[in-house]
Amino acid sequence: MVILGLTTIISTGTTQYLFGVLVLPMSQTLGWSQTHLANAYALSLVIAGIFGVPIGHLVDRWGARFLMTIGSFLGGISLIGISQVHTMFIFYLWWSLGLGLAMALTFYPVSFTVMTNWFEQKRGTALAILTLVGGLASPLFIPSEGWMVMHFGWRSMLLIVGGVQLMVAMPLHGLFLRRHPEDLGLAPDGATLSISGHLPGMTRQEAFHLPAFWLLTLAISLTMFGSTIVLVYQISALIVCGYDPVMATIVAGALGFASLPGRVACNLLSERISPQKILCGSILAQAVGLICLIIAPSLGWLIVYVVFYGAAYGTIPPLRAAVMAEHMGRRSYGFILAWQGIVVAFSSGMGALAAGWIYNALHTYTISFWFCVGAFLLAACCLALTPRPPRPRVPC
Repeated sequence: MVILGLTTIISTGTTQYLFGVLVLPMSQTLGWSQTHLANAYALSLVIAGIFGVPIGHLVDRWGARFLMTIGSFLGGISLIGISQVHTMFIFYLWWSLGLGLAMALTFYPVSFTVMTNWFEQKRGTALAILTLVGGLASPLFIPSEGWMVMHFGWRSMLLIVGGVQLMVAMPLHGLFLRRHPEDLGLAPDGATLSISGHLPGMTRQEAFHLPAFWLLTLAISLTMFGSTIVLVYQISALIVCGYDPVMATIVAGALGFASLPGRVACNLLSERISPQKILCGSILAQAVGLICLIIAPSLGWLIVYVVFYGAAYGTIPPLRAAVMAEHMGRRSYGFILAWQGIVVAFSSGMGALAAGWIYNALHTYTISFWFCVGAFLLAACCLALTPRPPRPRVPC
């Protein structure tokens, strides 16, 4: 759990959270519009979603060690490649294809599949530890990347974070990850293996015929539509509103710290209360926090935004994993989550593209952020309409 948490810090901190720091200085240096840069980011999300399907199938069958090791290698090489770009085509090649595939190999859908296979009764605790450690990615990387951009330039910063991928994340993935517990004669939670044959849970065909799968997919897609817009443009929005760039990165990084209590409390609570109910509440809290950012005329409102949005944002990925495991079981979990990931990736990419287009046309992020609020509210409605999994829960 701790190793996966550490590698999650590096994997997300040097890719997902990097773009918001990089978009303005790269646009100013190379003369490229934010829309063109956002297109590359959006395409990387789509590529990650598409490649997630075969990767999810391979994780179900072979485990995650080799795949995540290759992902860290590809991520490091791509970041180093981006540091040397001077043409749009090469940038798209490294960011969209290289980092897109790296994200598909190293992000939460893969690590959550590992956790789902190894833990059942203690799954909430395991996800809490994983996401507690992984939640340090934004407070550690966003301010430090912003500081490096100001003092060394964005090209040197990319060389440094690429080296971290290659010299830290890649060896950790290669040395410490393991396969399914059944391969070691164990059941989840370290119990003695008492079953044989295939893993319990739904097949992919059964999941695709389940109304709950599509309602959950719609809810998560709407949530990620809004979350991606905020993730990519919150720093730029604060700078446009007159805040110092360093202050903007500190606010963005503070969201990570604010998410830590929620990650622990909500995931531990999910062992006693339906994670689906907690997920619905978290998405509503995101809407409340974002409204505070939209109307924020002062630092006080920004603090309220950080507290509400940050606390809720950190709970979304692990609660999504718990809800999907509760409904679908372990048999084809990685593959099912990957198919869901295609829809989620397209939704996330469209969010980044739409917000960039609106800003170029109207020179404001406010309209995009209000769309995010609406997406969060619709997502909460979808979760409220999703039937609860039968009791007893699907064994996982």
